[in-house]
Amino acid sequence: MVGQSELDTQPAAGKTGRRARAFDYGELRLLLLAIIAKQPSHGYELIHEVNERLGGTYKPSPGVLYPALTWLYDRGYAEIDLEKGGRKRYRITDEGNAFLSANKTVIDMLVARVVPKAQGHGKSPQAIVEAMDHLKRALSLRAKMEPVADQVVTRIGEIIHVAANQIEALLNAPTLSAGAAKCVADIVTPNGERFLRRLGSHFQHRTPVVMDENSGHFRMSMGEVRMEVLEGIFRVTLTALNEEKLTEMQHILVRHLEEAAVRETLEVIWQPV
Repeated sequence: MVGQSELDTQPAAGKTGRRARAFDYGELRLLLLAIIAKQPSHGYELIHEVNERLGGTYKPSPGVLYPALTWLYDRGYAEIDLEKGGRKRYRITDEGNAFLSANKTVIDMLVARVVPKAQGHGKSPQAIVEAMDHLKRALSLRAKMEPVADQVVTRIGEIIHVAANQIEALLNAPTLSAGAAKCVADIVTPNGERFLRRLGSHFQHRTPVVMDENSGHFRMSMGEVRMEVLEGIFRVTLTALNEEKLTEMQHILVRHLEEAAVRETLEVIWQPV
């Protein structure tokens, strides 16, 4: 295997103290070399390819990409084909192929770490990337204008914390299998809409709650809760990871229903589904 100096992870000159965002400089060089080993490419094509392989989460800037390509060229691992208009197409050399072979273990681990474009790994997180960019732009642009009032800063912080908590709850939500435990309770009450609003309001501070006028649902760490307002009935359906978690969810929901009932007496009878 080639020595550590060949896989130097330090930034190129003029970039002291900074790292490539997705991986270090040595890894980026190896990834670029592996890409042009498959297909000679222009610089902009390599930027797009790296971005696509990482599912849209990272796009190397020209200031990061071209020094890495220059390093490969200077070492004799890549050659440059000049095209019309001065465009440069990078292709691997025999020395570059030997370098890849000598570092096969490293490159295999690196390629396995990024998102292969030919394999399905769920939807691209591009929508998330765009939303994060939107948030950063909104905050940075506003900060460059007149000072923001303290109460506005506090409120912005609260909004971001709530959003972060909801995202965390979504990502940590359990995956319910077809064999999950399930039950339903049809609670006789003329105040179904009130119970829907109160339960939704209570749990939305802990987890994302999706609601409309007559229904709502949310997830807990133990399972899922669905609520429906029917004529004279407030229906609560629970789906849990197992029977033990289902019982725990039943106790939690009954307690909150009793708190929301005030002076109304509720009869909550859970029936298996």
